[in-house]
This record gives sequence, C-alpha cells and structure tokens, in this order.
Amino acid sequence: MSSLSPTLPSLAPLPEQALLIDVRSYSEYMSGHVPGARCIPLPQLAEQIAHLAPDRATPIILYCASGARSEQALGLLQQQGYTEAYNGGGAVQLAERLRCPLERGL
Repeated sequence: MSSLSPTLPSLAPLPEQALLIDVRSYSEYMSGHVPGARCIPLPQLAEQIAHLAPDRATPIILYCASGARSEQALGLLQQQGYTEAYNGGGAVQLAERLRCPLERGL
C-alpha cells in the first residue's frame, strides 16, 4: 500500500458511524460479510457512491477479501474528493477488529 493511502491504524478507534462498504462481488458478500456493510462491487463503486454518500466527508471504511480491491476503491474515492475514506483490509480481519462474526446471506 502506498504511504498516501489512509489505512486504518491497528490500534486507532474506528470512525464513529462509518459507512462500511464491501467492494467484493455479490456472491463473495453473500458468503460472509461484516454486519451492516453494503455491497458495492468495485466495478460499480464510481457510479453508486454519490447516491450512498453524497457528503464527501462521510467516514467510509472499504474492505474486500485481502485489502487489494479496497485499496483500488480507496484511490477511486480519493479521486472523487472523499476525505474520510479508509482501507479496512480483508473482511475476516475487519470483522475480528470489530469483534463481530461475519454474517452470511442477507
């Protein structure tokens, strides 16, 4: 990850009321996602994010399977002017950090 990309520091608290966005495919999301997360696959993120988060200062935590797609998503949101977007890494690691089990299905 580049030094310009905000990655959630492991010991820092997560932003309050952050919007959780899973950028994996819908089938990956259904197989296990962080509770409360919205599924917006990476190829659709650019066109859908403004509807979900019109305020560019909305805290957003992006995650995927390993952190690679969420890193791409972070760059995309930064290009669109989002100032409080973070790469949350992989789904399993983020769920562990939030101390919650992954949910399956809807």
